[in-house]
Amino acid sequence: MLTPEQYLGAMAERIQRAGGRLNTVQIGPATAVVGLFTESVLLSTMNYCVIAAAVPEVSAAALYDFTGRATQHARANLVGTMGWTAASVVIAGLVGGRVYPDAAQAASAKSGNQFGGETRMVAVDLSAGQMYAFVGGKLWGAAVQGSVNAKLTYCFPQPAEVYQQLQWQQAQQQQQQYPAQQPPMVPPAPQVPPPPYAGGPAGPQPPVYPPPGHAPQQGPYGY
Repeated sequence: MLTPEQYLGAMAERIQRAGGRLNTVQIGPATAVVGLFTESVLLSTMNYCVIAAAVPEVSAAALYDFTGRATQHARANLVGTMGWTAASVVIAGLVGGRVYPDAAQAASAKSGNQFGGETRMVAVDLSAGQMYAFVGGKLWGAAVQGSVNAKLTYCFPQPAEVYQQLQWQQAQQQQQQYPAQQPPMVPPAPQVPPPPYAGGPAGPQPPVYPPPGHAPQQGPYGY
């Protein structure tokens, strides 16, 4: 099973890969991984705050409390005037070994419309391998909703996807540390002309000299 630290580490890698500003912030009793994104969507500045923390168990009360604190942090880092030239989208999630049913229901419920922004809650159950969140359409702009959904599903991947990624990384590291034993390289044999076969042309042969002390033998025609 994945550990919360492994999942948060995978999230941090994705935030950086997507161009987000990554840092850690103390949110209540937990140290949270925070990714801040600023994008332009339909002439508005979209401020995304993706924030996640690890807890042993995720309850609805803990999720609501964490989301409220995360929203305050996101509003303090807003770029632009909220509601007029800027929108704030907070995607707050808790990662734990167990997610209670009330937390899963709260995370999966359709989020309410807010002035100049939106808040999504995420609950990640590592033991069950489930990620609970609302990923759907709303009346608040199809383009905006598509951007929010894409950011949520990318930054909060399914646990099985993270597990496969870690397995692949470990296999790569082991291959680098312990490369497969290759058979020893045998130098190529020197190029030797094949022996002449019987009945065929032998090709040019070196001259044969008589051993020293012997007169050269004459052929049948005297030379």
